Amino acid sequence: MTNNSPILSGSHLFKQFQIKSTPASPSGILTAVDDVCLDLFKGETHGIAGESGCGKSTLGKIMAGLLPPDKGQISYLGTSISALSKTDQITFRRQTQMIFQDPFSSLNPRMRIGDIIAEPLLISEKQSASTLRSKVEEIMQTVGLAAGQYNRFPHEFSGGQRQRIGIARALATSPKIIIADEPVSSLDISIQAQIINLLQNMKSTYNLSLIMISHDLSVLRHMCDQVSIMYLGTIVESAPAVDLFKRCRHPYTEALIASIPGINRGKKHNRIILTDDIPSPLAIPTGCRFHPRCHYAKGICSQQTPLLENKSTTHRAACHFSSEIFYT
Repeated sequence: MTNNSPILSGSHLFKQFQIKSTPASPSGILTAVDDVCLDLFKGETHGIAGESGCGKSTLGKIMAGLLPPDKGQISYLGTSISALSKTDQITFRRQTQMIFQDPFSSLNPRMRIGDIIAEPLLISEKQSASTLRSKVEEIMQTVGLAAGQYNRFPHEFSGGQRQRIGIARALATSPKIIIADEPVSSLDISIQAQIINLLQNMKSTYNLSLIMISHDLSVLRHMCDQVSIMYLGTIVESAPAVDLFKRCRHPYTEALIASIPGINRGKKHNRIILTDDIPSPLAIPTGCRFHPRCHYAKGICSQQTPLLENKSTTHRAACHFSSEIFYT
């Protein structure tokens, strides 16, 4: 692996789920991730954004090795994880950790928080009880929890504190990569800032590479080096964060950025309102999957799927009319 090689890479990932019929919806095949390629480089924060149901969380679990793709492969340090030896598989799982979206359901309510944080260490390495407790208490203090809270249960903590527990659990095995799935979406706005600052401090302190999944572009603009935009299971735009927010190249990204309060304060822009709801992933539109909601759409958009291609050296977008988008 060269210095320019990604530490974690997803190549042409594809994932579908069989959906059973309910009184409210018919059965069918749901395409959650469709031919997605994603690279994470050492020390980078790569953001993944999009509306609920676009496949962000599924992609995150695939990248973490928690969910196998139907097609495509995940590579760690240049080697497919399916080709890793048993020892290297254990190393990959230790060094790639996930912070889950819901701090209430992601913690076992019957376990004390010290045991929750210690569990990854017990699985991955043998050590004495005193050494284990000392290490857990050190991690707790690092994320802003008191060592004296070791024997408390999750229900005794606030949402922000529970997310700190989730972060401590992820840090326990000294990972190189953390995948954070909407880590602040269920928290109050004041607590969100604390958790974002904590994640940034942890990234710097432990030299982490971070995948940050969020529907909130203002969070990603603040945190990320690179941002990829997902729509109906596929990436429609990817660029360095500075370039993406300076000039986006996809109408969906344009609408997302226009919806961020105050991002272009002092500039006059027409408000962009997307018509209709996001189509069902059970029935993805032909051609460009965004065309039913796009105000740039022309005949070609419903007939020909645009490729995710370079619009500049570091900026890719899947749109037939990228040159017509001037929202900055």
